[in-house]
Amino acid sequence: MNDGTTRMHPEESAASEAYRILRSTLKFAAGDAPIRSILVVDIDRRKPSGVAHRLAHAFSRAGDPCVLIETDSRRASSDPGLSDLIGGADPVDIVQLSSGDAPSVVAAGAAADPDVLAGDGLQEALDTLLSRFDFAILTAASLPEFGDALAIAPRVDAVILVVTAGRSSRARAVEARDALDRVGANTLGVVMIESKRSMFW
Repeated sequence: MNDGTTRMHPEESAASEAYRILRSTLKFAAGDAPIRSILVVDIDRRKPSGVAHRLAHAFSRAGDPCVLIETDSRRASSDPGLSDLIGGADPVDIVQLSSGDAPSVVAAGAAADPDVLAGDGLQEALDTLLSRFDFAILTAASLPEFGDALAIAPRVDAVILVVTAGRSSRARAVEARDALDRVGANTLGVVMIESKRSMFW
């Protein structure tokens, strides 16, 4: 009999709990140096894993004002976004404000040149957004195929790598981690995703 309540599938519930644990770890583990900006980088994937989106939703559901920032202009539409904000646009015209418990969103923008991420304007744009939100979750084109994350990583508080079981090679993951180390990134750890669940370490 249907009692009118919504029941979550066990696997969905486990995944949601995993992201709540990751959210709490990021929020409370840093002590006097709070982690507010987090770059989530997929390893060796043609399509985004969605980990950044789920993490941003986890922050928002907990009542933490959070903005999800897309940075990969290769996947961008004509919508205004981060590249426009870096160019001096008003955040009011850029940020897609959320409703309910979803995060706000900043699209990548229409700029075709990913080198815009290497300029000082990215830091200024990020500071502007963090003056309005408690947390910022950033996405980036996959490492090590693209170098966008190497320009972003030194400007954020933490980096999380995402590997896919059975797909991401260990050599490529090590290559990406070493490249991030060389630019001074604070790489906190790895999320391993599978077809049915996620694991963290």
